[in-house]
Amino acid sequence: MTRLKFKLTSEQLELLLAFENSQGLTQLAEAMTKDPSVISRNLQRIAEELPVLKKVKGRWEMTPLGVQINAQTEAYIKLQTELLSQVINDNNIIKSIFSKNSTLIIINAQNALLDSTQEGRNNSDAEINIKKILDYWRCKKRPVIHVKHASEKPESLFYRKHFGYEILKPLTPMANEIVIEKTKSSAFRDTNLEDYLNKENSTNIILVGFTANECIDATARDASEKDFSTFVVGDATATFDLIDSSNKLVKAERIQKLTLANINAFYAKVISTFEVLL
Repeated sequence: MTRLKFKLTSEQLELLLAFENSQGLTQLAEAMTKDPSVISRNLQRIAEELPVLKKVKGRWEMTPLGVQINAQTEAYIKLQTELLSQVINDNNIIKSIFSKNSTLIIINAQNALLDSTQEGRNNSDAEINIKKILDYWRCKKRPVIHVKHASEKPESLFYRKHFGYEILKPLTPMANEIVIEKTKSSAFRDTNLEDYLNKENSTNIILVGFTANECIDATARDASEKDFSTFVVGDATATFDLIDSSNKLVKAERIQKLTLANINAFYAKVISTFEVLL
C-alpha cells in the first residue's frame, strides 16, 4: 500500500496561517512563541519546498498559491471542528442516559423470541448485548423495568402457561426490579409503565428487547409522544423475516435496518451497546 504524505506539515500550515494574519516578523514570532530567527528559517524552508512564499524587497509575501492553500486549510479546520463538535455533542447526549433519571426498559426478553427457538431472526447477539447492558445498569444502580408480553390464547407463543411466556433465564429480574405485563405492542398501552417512570422521576428511557419493528417501535413512538428522552440500543434488539403483500420474503436484517432508521429519524436516538458501555 502506498503511504500518503502531506506536502506541508501541520506546523508549516499553522505558520502559513499565522503569517498571513501577522503584521511582520516580530509579531509573527510572538504569536508562534519562537525566536524571530527560527521563524525566518522556517519560512525560508517552506519557500524552498513549495511556491507559497516569495521575497519582495527583502520581505516575505504570500503567493496566490499560498493564499489558496491557507483558504483550504481554514476550510478543513472549520469542517474538522464541526465534526468533532458533533461527536462531543453526541457523547454528551449519550452520557445523559446514565443520569439518576434514566431507566432501562427490557421488552419481551422471553423464551418465545429466543434466537434458537425461531427461524428467520436476525442478530443472534441480541440476548448477549441485553445481558451486558443489564449487568452494567445494575452496577450503576439505575432502575430497571422488565416488560413481558402475555396472552390468554393457548396457540400464542406468549400464552401464560407456555415456556415461551417466561423471561430468559440470564435476564431474570431481581427482587427490586419492576415487572410489567402488556397485551398490546406498546409497553405504554394499557399498562402502568408511565406511572412507574413518573414515580422514579425518569426523564430518560433506554429500550432493548424484541422486536424492533413492532414492540420497540411502538413503545418508542409512544415514549416520544409522552416527551420522554428515548434511546434504542439497536444491536440489543432483533426482528424476524416477513412476507410482503406480493408474497415475497423480506429478510429480518433489512427490516431491522429500516426500522431503526425510522425510529432514529422520528422517535428516539438509536445507539449501540458499545456506546452504552463507554
